Amino acid sequence: MKVLHLCDSIIGGTGSYLTELLPAQVAIYGAGNVALLIPGDQERYIEDSLRNSGVEFIFFSRPRRARGVMNLARSYHRLLKTYRPAIIHAHSWGAGLVTRVSRRPRGSSIIFCSHGWAFDINSLGWTTKRALALMERVLAARADHIIAISRHEFERGRDIGIPAAKMSVIVNSISGSVPTVPAEQWDDKRLRILFAGRFDRQKGLDILLRAIEPLHEKVTVRAIGEVVVSAPGSSETQPSWPHVTYLSWRGRDGVAAQMLASDLLVVPSRWEGFGLVALEAMRLSVPVAASAVGGLKEILGDGEYGFLFPPDDAEGLRQCIEALTIEKLNAMARKGNQRFLDDYRADKMVHGVERVYNQLAATRPIADPAQDRLPESSTHLVH
Repeated sequence: MKVLHLCDSIIGGTGSYLTELLPAQVAIYGAGNVALLIPGDQERYIEDSLRNSGVEFIFFSRPRRARGVMNLARSYHRLLKTYRPAIIHAHSWGAGLVTRVSRRPRGSSIIFCSHGWAFDINSLGWTTKRALALMERVLAARADHIIAISRHEFERGRDIGIPAAKMSVIVNSISGSVPTVPAEQWDDKRLRILFAGRFDRQKGLDILLRAIEPLHEKVTVRAIGEVVVSAPGSSETQPSWPHVTYLSWRGRDGVAAQMLASDLLVVPSRWEGFGLVALEAMRLSVPVAASAVGGLKEILGDGEYGFLFPPDDAEGLRQCIEALTIEKLNAMARKGNQRFLDDYRADKMVHGVERVYNQLAATRPIADPAQDRLPESSTHLVH
């Protein structure tokens, strides 16, 4: 079976998801049978485990987000002239739009995974949210199946009228293998707090910064990431404080090394379809404090496996931090790790996706073998 994945951005959770899923699919379907269409300017974000897995990479130009979606559409249509996959798996809004409004290739099934519904973005106005929800309900009919990465995402799909039979919950998961990296040096007697994610409004770094501003004698913060979506000069411009250190984007091993040196991971997202970074910390027995939104509430079991605070509430986060003790942190570290081991191992996710693929492939005619090929180079740039 040949599989084509495409997305308009691999930075953050979507990239981590693909890094877990695609190498396993190469092992199942064989080298040369799994391809990924992504922005060329994001090649540096490809993790080594994905880069060296046998996945075929095809790049498109993405100078700006809106222009990038148009270029993605052109690249997708051109690619399908030479490559006819059994499964087309679109990730996030732009790729989902392109694949579902386009004419379906003969013999292919289309799967969409939103990685967080666009209509759940809380900074959007009511009219825009309603329009996006209506669009998703209409476009759902153009997909053969929708994979929800959390129970929250599934329920939100049902809320806007997508039939339950059209969707499957296959929770986002990661490998049980702990990264074999040493902890970064972080000698400080204060509470060591780590943030890892985009420095954009969704991820709420500004909420964490407001929360810890007066706590300079009690906490120290390291923030890993960079601005990806927000425009320069926006509210995501970070203040310079002596108890806060900003680090550039890190690969997964680099993030793991920082996690191992920290006392607490804080995930202050304003909205979140899942929140994979929380699992990465729980795998390492690092306790997590997160805003009570979307998939984060689900991962932390409504506060049983991590510390929850109200969304978009810097004062609530400050109170959460000030109430922490070594005993509470150690207890939650153990609970969070056990939660990960019990429910979020990647093999379940891989097998769940494989079942969906097999069910869909059985309903489609076989594609033309003469068109069943990729461009010659595995790092081909489609203009």
